Amino acid sequence: MSKKAIRLYENEGFQTAANEALRPGGLELTKKAMKIAGFAEGSHILDIGSGCGKTVEYLTDVLGMQSSGIDISEHLAVKAKRLNSNLEVVIGDVCRLPYADASMNGVICECVFNLLEDRTLALAQMHRVLAQRGKLIISDLYLRDKKGEFSGLPIATCINGITTRENTIQEVTAAGFQLIEWQDETQVYKEFVAGLIIKYGSMGIFWESLVGSCDKACSIQNELRNVRIGYYLSVWKKSQVDK
Repeated sequence: MSKKAIRLYENEGFQTAANEALRPGGLELTKKAMKIAGFAEGSHILDIGSGCGKTVEYLTDVLGMQSSGIDISEHLAVKAKRLNSNLEVVIGDVCRLPYADASMNGVICECVFNLLEDRTLALAQMHRVLAQRGKLIISDLYLRDKKGEFSGLPIATCINGITTRENTIQEVTAAGFQLIEWQDETQVYKEFVAGLIIKYGSMGIFWESLVGSCDKACSIQNELRNVRIGYYLSVWKKSQVDK
């Protein structure tokens, strides 16, 4: 994906429609994930791809965690600090996390995993910063079925990185994590899409608002007809010592 590609998560209209949480399920799904993980109050939690800072703010102010966030998007990191100057949010790359070994009790990766260009290296970094018995939370889209050839969308979106449930589990397990729980949250994704339709009138109009062309929007919708998209919430624990 070109560095000049449109980034869905930086679009102001999308941010507004998603209540600045930038993902299906928002903080309700974060709340569910945190309950499954069972973190003690005061735990050190890192939010990968922290966006507008909503999760970091929730973890700190509502759950009493010592939370911090990192995002590769300067646009979003600056916005997060503008919305709440007390947030510990930095601009950075998940493949080069600026945190000490075993310094985190938990890592959260919400609708970011599919965007990562090098998931193997990113998972290694998450594993490194997690303390022993630390937990990893991942929620993202996954491929339920493929009806035809899917060549990706001309924008930076987690849809482009979708893979099957089996492939995801294999990939994360190989990085030294043990699956605690996997929940299908596809209904949450469908409700999120329905919200976009209500706001924009149709998904065609939504895509056109991003790419600026009816033809390009139609091309996106034709691509999406080739895949059945699901959504999941997963919680993992660190199961191996870093090499």
